[in-house]
Formats: sequence, structure tokens, C-alpha cells
Amino acid sequence: MELEEAKLPAVKAPSQNKEVQSKFIENEEQPKIYLSGWRLHVLTAGMWIALFLSTVETTIVSTSLVSITNALSGFDKRDWIVTSYLLTYTGFLTIYAKLSDILGRKTMFIVGLASFSLFSILCGISSNIVELIVFRAFQGFGASGIYSMTLVIAPTIIPPGQMPKYIALISTVFALASVVGPLMGGAITESGQWKWVFLFNAPAGFLASAVIIFTLPSTSNPGSQLSTKETSQQKLSLKNLRRIDYIGVALLLAASILLVFAFESAGIQYGWNSITIIVTLIFGFAIFFSFIIWEMWLQKRQDHFSEPIFPPQILKSRITASMFAASFFLGFPFTSVVINIPQRAQAVYAFSSQHAGITLLPLLLTSPLATVASGLLTSNGKVPPVYLVMAGAVTQIIGMGLTCSLPTDTLKFPSQQYGFEAIMGIGFGLTLSTILTLAPLVADERDLPVTMGALTQIRVLSGTFGLAISATVLNDHVTSRLSTTLDPQELAAISNSLGAIKSLSPTQQSEVRVAFAEGFNQQNIVLAVFSAAALFSSLGLWERRPRKTERSKH
Repeated sequence: MELEEAKLPAVKAPSQNKEVQSKFIENEEQPKIYLSGWRLHVLTAGMWIALFLSTVETTIVSTSLVSITNALSGFDKRDWIVTSYLLTYTGFLTIYAKLSDILGRKTMFIVGLASFSLFSILCGISSNIVELIVFRAFQGFGASGIYSMTLVIAPTIIPPGQMPKYIALISTVFALASVVGPLMGGAITESGQWKWVFLFNAPAGFLASAVIIFTLPSTSNPGSQLSTKETSQQKLSLKNLRRIDYIGVALLLAASILLVFAFESAGIQYGWNSITIIVTLIFGFAIFFSFIIWEMWLQKRQDHFSEPIFPPQILKSRITASMFAASFFLGFPFTSVVINIPQRAQAVYAFSSQHAGITLLPLLLTSPLATVASGLLTSNGKVPPVYLVMAGAVTQIIGMGLTCSLPTDTLKFPSQQYGFEAIMGIGFGLTLSTILTLAPLVADERDLPVTMGALTQIRVLSGTFGLAISATVLNDHVTSRLSTTLDPQELAAISNSLGAIKSLSPTQQSEVRVAFAEGFNQQNIVLAVFSAAALFSSLGLWERRPRKTERSKH
């Protein structure tokens, strides 16, 4: 095995308790051992493949939803296919990280990969929409392990001087998944084999698992940062298991599920004024505030063994708090836009799944290009990241605002939409990755891992909220707009499948497609408001002397 050894300065230890402090200091005093050469390259490739599979599942269904729901008769539940995956994908990031401290990074990485591959197969053989939604949630659970372990393991195997290159490589995963996912989904469903949207993960997942098993050092490897230096019995001891903030995890997951359920169901299964929605929202927000109070109390209890999954001290700085707020509001429009553009192409312009995927190309090509440009500008230390975040937020608002003007009185695809998408793509590319670049400049070193993870978690979770809210806006408008044109049976048929539109008379088809066009424009207005909130939040990042990244020596 090819290894590099580097001596790094010790940093201040966290103050959860004395035992954790002593372990932290002991690890910092020892020389760091990193991988290098062919083993590092092969392992990085395996992790890249695994992360690509988990990421592409967030976009590949965007052009497949209509075909999938047509086959399983559940168009009204279409967004739950995306939301169920994103909810567990986001919610378990911290749980995996905590468990990896006890059971080992390699073990939890394999658990995530195995779960993802298994439930991808079960998604592919689902016989109804409810089964698919449930299996997608478990698939997201596995994907969360892949994402979490990739972030946790990276600093332990890659020398600090090479980390900027690694972050750039990770960014290419998300960029490529954004481009390839919708095109793959459209091509697969166009052939009538929507099941392979999920089944293709199995062989690729097993390949990635083999690479991880044979190249990632064992947790018992002496001198490795991956090592817990504990026996299996010690890892599963009551003392170690108590380190996990079970109450915090349960509160955060419960609040997320209740709030997303309320936003997803309001205006579809239940009215906004129904007792079900009102009670769900009340309990959801109450549990969320309970989570905040619990984390604050747990942080103050220096003698308490459990470690907060999100230490509130991180938000004491104005810069850090603004960074989290901006990340939250930036996540709202991105997920919704990627999902809604292909849906609009199919519902309004009667495009095929594959053709609908092509309509996303301007956004998905400009976004990674802007991401690469942002990385180059910030890595050489010439441009402070805050400038690019603010510029991206402004560009995003312009793009979202322009999409609100798309015509609704014609069923011909407007060519100007391609230009609007390109503008939005530049905005997304400049903001989403640059926020992560800014994090190491403003966060304390000991809080950096949880800061990076929480920024990603809050962005993805806000994406699920944005998707639920935009779906509610669309469904409410279409239902109210067509209530006098179609009978309840016809409305129900359209909710179950867009294919039912073809069974209507030409006049009714035209009215239905216009109603959808108006609904999508209303969605864009809501998303533009969130983009404006992101710009407002990014103003809090401003400093008289903005921070810059250091020039890389590698």
C-alpha cells in the first residue's frame, strides 16, 4: 500500500466531554497517514461511481415520472416518488456519520451501498405506486450512507493539499448527474422499460462495492485515521452507543416527515383548511422547535455523553448564519426547476419523455460550466467566494423572473425558454457549490465537518419543501381552473395520469394544457420569491475585507 505521512498542527478539541476531548487530542498528536498512488486513484473512482449512482437518482426520475405514474396509476402521487427519496437521503446523513464513529467508516459505507443496490432492485419490480414510494424511501436511506461516508472518509485518505481537487471532482459528480440523469430517464422510459431507471443501479452498485471492499483500508488498520482502534465489542458498548443523539435524530426526522407530508398533501388529498393538514403542520413545527431547544440544552450539558447532531454554536456567527440561510433558500428553486421543466414539456406541449429531457439541456449544461468557472476563480485566491454567491443569486432571480413571462395562450414550445434556462443554470452553478467553498473560510476547524454536512442537508431538505410547495400550487390551480370544464371523473383521471388528456375532446385538451401552463407559471412566481430571499440572505455574507481561499501548492 502506498501511503503518505504528514504532520499537521493540533487544533482545539471539542468540549463535549473529557473522554471525547482526550481521544481528539490523541488523534491530533499522531501523524496523519494518507493514501497515494494507484490505490488512491482506484478508491476515488469507486467512491465517484457510488456517489454518481446515488446522485443521479435525484434527477433521472424527472423525465420518467409521467411514464412511471401512467404505468402504476398514480400521477397525483408523482412528487412523492422524488420526495420520499430526498427525505431519507437528507435525514440520515448525520445518523450514518455518528454510527461510523462506532462501527467504522468502511462498514457503514458498505451498508449504504448494499441498501441502495438492494432497494433499487425492489423499486424496479414494484407493482403499484405505494410500493414504489416506500422502496424509494429505503433507496434514499442507502444513498444517504454513500453521500455521508464520501464526505467523512475524504479528509482521512486525501492529503489537505489535494482536497481542493477532490472537491472539484465531487462537483463534477453532481454536474454530470444533473445532465445525464434526465436524458437517461427520458431514453429509458421512451423504450417502454421504465423499470431500468432503478435496475441499472444494481450492477454498477455491486462494482462500486467491490472497489470499496478491496481498496478502502480496514478500520483495524494501525495508524489509519479510518481506525477506531476499538474491538467489535468495544464499538457496540453501551458507552459508545450513548454518544448518538437519538432524541435529536428522532425529532428532526419526525418534523421533516410531518412538514413534507402536510405540504405534499394539502390541496390534493386534503384541503388547506382540513383538520388533518392543520394538525400536521402544528405538530411538525412544534417538533422542529423542540429539536432546536433540545440541541441547545444538550450543548450546554458539558457532562452529557450524547453529542448534538447539530451544535447550535455554529450559528452564532453572522456570516455562518447567513450562509445557512442562503443555502436553505437556494435549495428551494433548484430541485423544483429540474423536476418541473420536463413535466411542463409533457403536460403543456405533449412532448415525449425523451424530448422533455432535451428541454432541460440549456440549464443542465450551463450549470456545471458555471460551477467549474466558480471553482477556478476561487481556487487561485483572486476572487472571494462571497462575490460569486451574490452574483449567482442575482442571476438566478433574473432567470426565474423571466420564466414567469412564458406564454400560456399557445401550445407551441417557446424558444425563449432555452435562454431563460441558461440564465438560471449560470445562477445555480455560481451559488450551490460556492457556498461549500466558503464554509472552510468561516467555520471553526473542529466544526467544519458538521458545517459542511449540515449545509448540504439543509439545501437538499429545502429542495423537498420547494418541490412540495410548487406541486401544491400547480395542483390547486389546475383543479380550480378546470372544475367547470371537466367532471370529477375526468379530473381524477388526469390526476392519475397525464395520458388521460388524450382521451378528451380537442377543445378540452387545449383548455387542460393552458391550465397547466398557467399553473407552471404560478410555480415560477413562487420560486422567484425564494430566489429573492436567497439574495437577501447572501447580503449577510458581506464583509469589508471578504475572505479568499489560499493558493494551492499542489
